[in-house]
Order: sequence, then C-alpha cells, then structure tokens
Amino acid sequence: MFGYAGQILKVDLETGKVVKEPLKDELVKGYIGGLGASAKILFESLPPMTEPYSPENVVIFATGPAQGTLIPGSGRGLFVSKSPLTNRIFNSNVGGYIAAELKFAGYDLLAITGRSSKPAYIAIDGDNVEIKPATSMWGKTTYETQAMIKEELGDKSFQVACIGPAGENLVKYSAIIHNLHAAGRGGIASILGWKRLKAIAVRGDKSIEVPDKDALIAFYKEIREKCSKHPTLPGYGTTVALGTINKLGCLGTRNWQTEVFEKAANIDGYTTIPKYKRLDIACTGCPMGCGKVQEVAEGKYAGALAKGPEYETLYALGSLVGVGDFDALVSAARLCDEYGLDTISTGVVIAWAMECYEKGILTKDETDGLELNFGNGDAVNEVIKRIAYKNGYLGNLLARGVKEASEIVGCGSQYFAMHFKGLELAGHSPRGVKGWTLGYSVGWRGGSHHDGRVHDIEYPKTFEERALKYEDKPEIVYKTVHRVMIEESLITCRFFGGYYGPLEPNENHLRILKLTTGFDMTLEELWRTARRIRTLIRCIEVRDGFGRKDDVNAPPLRVLNEPIPEGPSKGAHAKPSEFKVMINRLYDLMGWDRETGKPKSEVLKELGLSDVTI
Repeated sequence: MFGYAGQILKVDLETGKVVKEPLKDELVKGYIGGLGASAKILFESLPPMTEPYSPENVVIFATGPAQGTLIPGSGRGLFVSKSPLTNRIFNSNVGGYIAAELKFAGYDLLAITGRSSKPAYIAIDGDNVEIKPATSMWGKTTYETQAMIKEELGDKSFQVACIGPAGENLVKYSAIIHNLHAAGRGGIASILGWKRLKAIAVRGDKSIEVPDKDALIAFYKEIREKCSKHPTLPGYGTTVALGTINKLGCLGTRNWQTEVFEKAANIDGYTTIPKYKRLDIACTGCPMGCGKVQEVAEGKYAGALAKGPEYETLYALGSLVGVGDFDALVSAARLCDEYGLDTISTGVVIAWAMECYEKGILTKDETDGLELNFGNGDAVNEVIKRIAYKNGYLGNLLARGVKEASEIVGCGSQYFAMHFKGLELAGHSPRGVKGWTLGYSVGWRGGSHHDGRVHDIEYPKTFEERALKYEDKPEIVYKTVHRVMIEESLITCRFFGGYYGPLEPNENHLRILKLTTGFDMTLEELWRTARRIRTLIRCIEVRDGFGRKDDVNAPPLRVLNEPIPEGPSKGAHAKPSEFKVMINRLYDLMGWDRETGKPKSEVLKELGLSDVTI
C-alpha cells in the first residue's frame, strides 16, 4: 500500500491491551487519512453524547499519506477527540517530527481508549509497544518530561509528545507539547490527563513506499524553489503578521474592545527578530523552515525562550491583553509551553478577566490580590501559573475556559466573552473580515481560524470588500472549508496553501495524492471526498445535539452589536440580518436543512453515507 504504513494501533489504558489492525482500503479511499479517517473511526466508535472525560472517549493521533514522505509541508500530525471545552469533535494539529516517526514505526493512526489506574506513558518502538509507568514524571513540565522519557528509554531519537501540569489538572484548554511544537487547541491534553496518560514516545526505522520516487523528488525541488522566494516565512515565520493585521485595523486588542494596538511595533517580528532570534527550526523535511526561536537575554525575564512566538501567541499574550513588553510576552509563551497550555485560549480568558476587573465585575479579592489591568505583563505571567495549577479562585475560574467562566461570573460579562461555540477566538477578526463571522460560526470547532481559513483570500481585499460586503462570503467559506478537509486528511501544512492553491480542493491536491498513494482520483471525486468528510463531521455534531441554533448563536454579542470603534476598519461589525442570510446560503451549498442544520437525506445518499443515522 503506497503512502501508508498499513496499520492502526489501538491501546486500551484500562485493560492494558494493545491491538494492531490492518488499515482498510475503504477507509483510505473514502476518507484519505488524517481528519477524514479519524472522523470515520470516531463516528463508529463513540456513542452519541459521549462525555469527553470518559473511558469511552477516544483520543486519536493520526497521520495521512503525506507523512514520512518528501511532500513539502508534511511535518504535521493530528490529535483528534471530543473536546472538553466545546463538547464537540475536535482536531488539533501539531508540527515537528512525531507524525512521521509514527509511520516509520509502522502505524498510520494510534487510537487510545480507557483510563489508566496510575500515571503511564505509551512507548512505541517499532513493533514493540508498551504501557510504561510515569509516576516519576507526573507533575513535571513538558520539557522535563520529554528529557526524562528519552533518558529512560536510552535513546534521544525517540519522538515524544506529552502533557504538562495543566493537562494533569484538567485545565480545559491544556495543550500537548512535542519538542517546541504544540497541539494547542481544544484541551485534548486534559483528556490525556483524565486518562492518566502523560506521554507518547515513538521510534521507528521503517520507510514509506511511494509509487514514483523520482517524480516525488522533482515535486519537492519544485516547491523548495518557490519557498526560497517567499517574502517573509523563511526569515520571520509568522511573527510579522501582527504588524500587517494591525495596519488593517483587524488586530484584537484589549479583549477586542478595539482592533488597533498602539504598541504593535514593539512585539512585531520586524522589530524583535534582529535582536532576539537564536535559532531557526523546521518540521520534518520542510523546505520553508518558518520556526524562529527567540530568547530574552537580559532583565527579569532573562533566559525565557519560545518558538516564535507565532502570530497567534503575539495576539493572545500581546495585543489582546494590552502587553507591549516583548520580554514579558516571551516569558508568558514559555510558561504556556512548559505547563502545557494553549496560548490562544489562555490569552483570551485572561483578557476577559482583565476587562471584568477594570469594569469592577471581578474584585481584587477575586483576583487573589492581582492588579489585573490591561498591559500588566507581570500579572499575565502570574495568572498563567495559577491557571496551570488551578491555584486560588482566579486560577480555578479561568481554567474552565471563557464561556464557562463568564456563565459563572455573570454580571454582563458574557457579552464580552470572546468565543465561538466555547472555543476562545483566534486572532482573525470576525468584524473586520466578514467571512470570518460565517467561518467561525459554522465551523465544527468554533473559534478556530483553521475551520474556514478565509483570511488568505480576504486580507488582500479592500475594506469594503472584506468588511462590508457579505453576499459572496458563503461561496468563499464553502470552498475554503473543503480545502481544509483535504489538507487535514492528507495532512499538509497551511503555509503551503499558496503553493498548493487555489484555496479549494484542486489539481495540486490530486497531484500530492497520486505522488504518495498512486490513487487516480478526478477533481470531482476529490470534491466529493471533501464533502463526505465535512458531512460526516456534521453528522457527529447533529448526533450530539448540535444544529442550526448553535451556528446562529455562535458569534459573541460584541461581534454582532459593537462596531469596531477606530482605525482602518472603523464601523465594521457582523450585522445579525446579514449573518442569517449568509448562513442560509451556506447551508444550501452544503446541502443542510435550513431549519435544523441537518444534512439532507439526498446529500447523504450522494456521498455514500446512506447508512448514517442521525
């Protein structure tokens, strides 16, 4: 079987049973791999309304046909499960080396069920798979844990993904950390914490066969040449996106009270990279090398070191909390990585608490003595520690996520709790870019900027086209969401979307599929596969009780009712009347019922999902 290792590895932490199953042709031909294959497995494995913290919930670590090959941008893997933050199926993408290593070990997917009676980790050494004790590692940071496991196994070539104290303490937006990379969103780390699984360690020495090695090498060289000409990613990564988005007037600032940050230049990569950069890093086989490690050399945060910080972290731990001190920001990012926290959700929940504090909704007693004002970088660093360990009233409150925290506090704070469907809002404006209102709202995850991914298309447009015009947004979201289905199933990096464009299922995706698997698929069949995957995910949503009402009610009230107050995007917001028109049109394109949001029976039949019951 070209492009695949050919096996699924299943581990039951409760019984200790390890099972290896052959990867079925119908699974990969109908769903490719990655997200598609995981959705199919979860649909068949999870009972309706499965609780995230339950033995029945499955955590999948998935690869696709691109992993372990020379496909540029293939250094990615997916953790897929049912999120405790959103109560929905959730995929969290991680870079680095561990996905390719899993295939080199002989497996395409790892599926974890059950709950261990004591802390454990899974050691996969090719054909040898063991559940090993992790009591000595429980309570350790992610970096300490990775080092301890490699020392215990006696080989630094093991690739390790692990949780930190935040995952152990069931912080609902805790992250899985691998080297300097994170599967950050959705809190899947806390599911591993509930299962008492500290880490996964993988080593392999097999190879992935492809149908035409020479053609694949030629393709790699072609894309590598294009990458060398990219204006920013090889030199700066995503660090310079902050200044660009700020100039559009679309940068979430002080909990989205405004979208222009006066200190953006202090934390933008054009300012920081020349002074702070210590190292360039890349994921497996990547010709882009967008990872930039920056380190604070002096002052009270001396020694703080973090990958990037990437744009989303600069937004969440910078402009969103009003922090223009780059040293404090790098320290905060490092703490999130050490404790295992999603930087986006962490920043959003702290920004909400800061607005509550400044409006008198949270008192100083409730912040456990902290002066929780916007711009206080020291306070941000301290709150991160409290969240990870659930220390005090504030730490326990914020560890729940912004949706639940605002419901507990009340007093009007839900108005400015910036989330879609329970997932804290990423750093792309749903007011300044109208397509994002729709993309976030109908996305299966909610506040993820990877569900619709419209900014690649919308940012180059004029203010009127991206922020005021709404009639064309359903067609844009329809195309981009199905592009995501293919990219998350092949598993290719988003930053190669421009090279694998246009930004919808296309001939370049077919080319990647043929180079890795030998599959001869038509463009029509590729589109049908993308639609099948998204529709099956929607069926899981519907089976779990979600539908149109959740899409319509997804946007934060601030997004619907409060125009951007200043800057180049002044006056933009998501008008409720326009929003409903966009949803209706997108439903029509998707083949979902306008009243319920359920996929129509004729669409299920067309996509080969007639046996799906919802």
